[in-house]
Amino acid sequence: MKLRTAILLIVVAIVITIAVTMNVVGAVSIGEFQQSQDVQIYQTCNNCTSCNFTRVMKLNNQTFLRNLTATKDGTYYYYDIDAGNFSDKGNYKYCYECGNNVEQETGCIDFEITYTGKGLDDATTKVYILAMGFLLFILIITILFINKLPSDDNRDEEGLLLSINSLKHLRKPLWMFCWFLILGMLFIMASISLAYLPTTLIGKLFFNIYTILFWVSIVAIPVIFAWTLYKLFRDNEVKKMLERGVQMGVSP
Repeated sequence: MKLRTAILLIVVAIVITIAVTMNVVGAVSIGEFQQSQDVQIYQTCNNCTSCNFTRVMKLNNQTFLRNLTATKDGTYYYYDIDAGNFSDKGNYKYCYECGNNVEQETGCIDFEITYTGKGLDDATTKVYILAMGFLLFILIITILFINKLPSDDNRDEEGLLLSINSLKHLRKPLWMFCWFLILGMLFIMASISLAYLPTTLIGKLFFNIYTILFWVSIVAIPVIFAWTLYKLFRDNEVKKMLERGVQMGVSP
């Protein structure tokens, strides 16, 4: 019962985190560009004779480029910024100054750097939510099914062993299945965080937890499998003894 409660608490925590993550990364952005790729900033003007980009600002409004002369292509003014300036994800901004001898226009435009070059739109959000919901549903159903399985052999009122119940051995594989469902949800959380959150701190945290638990699983699975085979072998021996009329109070 305590183990089941602990697993349910972990699942609830994961679901709450995914909901918070969706709200954080779902912010509106004017445009998205892929991390570590060239970015073309631009401005259009019908009657301008010149157009310059006065500054480009990264996270926390820190200016890293100034006074960039735009290249003119008809009414389209642009400047290509090298990918090396966009190693960090997050919101960026550039300011422009365009005009002619009569009037000048200034302003600033936001853009966003993401892992994929795309924001987390409603369709993608729904896919992630459905995936997490499906895994959670399977996890709950599996846990409920495990609790219906016997955990021990059949005994009389005095505790004497009557017969071997082989279904008890099904509990371990199903618990392992639940464990891998939780690993799958952690992997999804890590992927979403690394791809769409402005910083990689949370994503790396989830991925490190996933990595540790994955390698623990690689070591634990052969041990559990070997122990289950040993218990099956012992149950077979006990079953033979019961068939010969030997009374046993405790099964191995």
